[in-house]
Amino acid sequence: MTDFDFEQFKKELLEGVDKTADAVSNAAHGASEEVRRFKQFSEFGRDLARSGAVSSHGGNLSESDGKTIWITRTGAMLGHLLPGDILAVGWEASERDANASMELLVHRALYHALDREAMGAGLAFGRKAIVHAHSLHTTFRSLVDDAIRPLDSEGQHVLGAEIRVLTPNKTVASEEVAQMMSQIIHDGARLAVVRAHGPFAVADSLEEAYRLISCLEYSAQIISLLETTGRKPA
Repeated sequence: MTDFDFEQFKKELLEGVDKTADAVSNAAHGASEEVRRFKQFSEFGRDLARSGAVSSHGGNLSESDGKTIWITRTGAMLGHLLPGDILAVGWEASERDANASMELLVHRALYHALDREAMGAGLAFGRKAIVHAHSLHTTFRSLVDDAIRPLDSEGQHVLGAEIRVLTPNKTVASEEVAQMMSQIIHDGARLAVVRAHGPFAVADSLEEAYRLISCLEYSAQIISLLETTGRKPA
């Protein structure tokens, strides 16, 4: 009969306790992140719907940590999101993409472009977010202009001198749009409008991406209102 090694037993017991504590902590952190994410998606999805930036089942939201992409389900109502409407998909395309938004192709291309830019600058990816809307005045301006040039001071401060309008042959779930938007990121911009389809905004959070969408819509409306007067900007 071998002697009982109490010290070894205590060591293994403590290691087991530590592992259990780590597992509980990780689970709690994961649950907390899911709650935060759902809250953010719900709040800004509701804001997009209430502001008229999307139709009842239009638009899409996503977030990524550089490994996983969380994106709204295809056909989800952004104004009435449920937990099952936010899907986790991989960094690369897979069968998990099946029920995700049709614009996942563009979202993924944008995140990959952001990752390349971060790596090139020696920076961590961090957390990024994308909002795609069908804002009424922004989409209208995309039908008549090759770029939207804000006239209001907030638009100029937040958005810059102009926001490019992209004119692909295919607008929805388009590889061409994915490539064009990737080039936008490479050029240092974070916002562009797809003609007849609406804007894509990229930022460090859904709030900031929504701000870009909102400011652009306000600027587009001011341009259209000024045109009704027949006058030029002072």
